[in-house]
Amino acid sequence: MSDDAPAFARVAVLGIGLVGGSFAAALRAREMAARIVGFSPGGDAERARSLGLIDAVATSPARAVDGADLVVLAAPIPALPGLFGEIAPDLGSETLVTDCASTKKSTIAAARSALGAAYPRFVAGHPIAGGERRGPDASRADLFEGGTVILCPQPQTSPQACDTITRTWRALGSTVVRLEAHEHDALYAEVSHWPHALGFALCAAIASGERAETALRLAGAGLRDTTRIAASPAALWADIVLDNREAVLECARAFEHHARAVTDAIREGDRAALLECFELAGNWRRRMP
Repeated sequence: MSDDAPAFARVAVLGIGLVGGSFAAALRAREMAARIVGFSPGGDAERARSLGLIDAVATSPARAVDGADLVVLAAPIPALPGLFGEIAPDLGSETLVTDCASTKKSTIAAARSALGAAYPRFVAGHPIAGGERRGPDASRADLFEGGTVILCPQPQTSPQACDTITRTWRALGSTVVRLEAHEHDALYAEVSHWPHALGFALCAAIASGERAETALRLAGAGLRDTTRIAASPAALWADIVLDNREAVLECARAFEHHARAVTDAIREGDRAALLECFELAGNWRRRMP
């Protein structure tokens, strides 16, 4: 454990999938938590305990957070409002709360509505990490190393709470960036939520066509690279896209404009127009780290 890493006596992780399980594994690997308690409504928490990711399984969110000095919500977006309401009465007077949701405006609104006196100790967060696999078996202690975590503190957020959450993520190997919640949701609609929707749509178009089986056998790296994210959990991404629907629809409109330009250029045999679009796209993509 680094000298600047916070040390927690008890951490509660609500939602022990890939992200929640990896957070627990990362804390354990760095000896940042004396005890980690997990809760999941299915069997994920028991599986996480058998894998050594957590020490104990709680029978309810309230029992999980009882006595915790840090609570991490890594559950699906639709579950968050209910979880905030369930844990609020049992949070300690100094308990810190953070989350890992991919959308921030709705999460912050739910926390503000439910947490009461604990709201200033809630720090909205989004680790930019994940994968196509899910569940505690996909957890990795190094998932956040070299990654980025977005924090969206509010005017009411305690500076001390924000500092501790920031130091926690840095100790797990992540760079921490602060954004306003509306800017976060607009940005990740553009770089994540809409691209996932596109990946699913492209695969659906091929899967429903007459060459679907042949495409599985003969498609090359181009399709695999373009559609990798379409292997992600469908229910998870349906919830994310719908929760951020206005920003996602704005991205869809921008995409439709350029898709029409490409379609028109192909129809008309306009190579110059195609090159203009392709070069704009390629030059931007090559600048990506």
